[in-house]
Amino acid sequence: MTKQVRQKVNIFIVLLVVLGLTVVLGYRMSSPPSGFTLQSPEPKAAPNVPTASDARIRLNWAEQSGDAEAGQTNVFQYRQGRPAAGPESSKPAPVTPPEPVIPTVAPVPPTPIQPPPPPPPPPIPLKYQGFAVLGTSDPPALTAFLSDDSSHHYNVSVGEILIGRYRIIAITEKNVEVEDLQNNRRQVFPLLLK
Repeated sequence: MTKQVRQKVNIFIVLLVVLGLTVVLGYRMSSPPSGFTLQSPEPKAAPNVPTASDARIRLNWAEQSGDAEAGQTNVFQYRQGRPAAGPESSKPAPVTPPEPVIPTVAPVPPTPIQPPPPPPPPPIPLKYQGFAVLGTSDPPALTAFLSDDSSHHYNVSVGEILIGRYRIIAITEKNVEVEDLQNNRRQVFPLLLK
């Protein structure tokens, strides 16, 4: 035998041993437990002696009540246990519970349901980018540089109507006032500093 063949035979034998162990362990884990295990003896039940604070269901009391009492007891009210046999003079007088106090609540007049107010008009989508001074008059004539959300740029002066909807009311070095002609409202835009 050559060295390579011996090495392959040794590897084959090791793999067979691993396969055998895997089959044996798999069989042991899947088989039901054997009957040779010791069972612990069942503990003997101690007789249950009812105590005064025992909150278990007492079937013997349910069997004792006769048909004459059926429907006359309130099953949702806690019932005291039977009193211990003793002299009659030691019994306390039965206590009647006080009458529950029902608070009086003044009726609140219902408020009429009003429809919700209409939503406010959308803001004017313009930005004040800058201005230019035209001429040398005493109050200088200013031209405002405005842009909208779609990056269109507009050069406007006081009194012009932009996009057929917005009128320029006033232009200063710090802000521009624009009136929305459709919604009849005004909005002031500050100069954007970059």
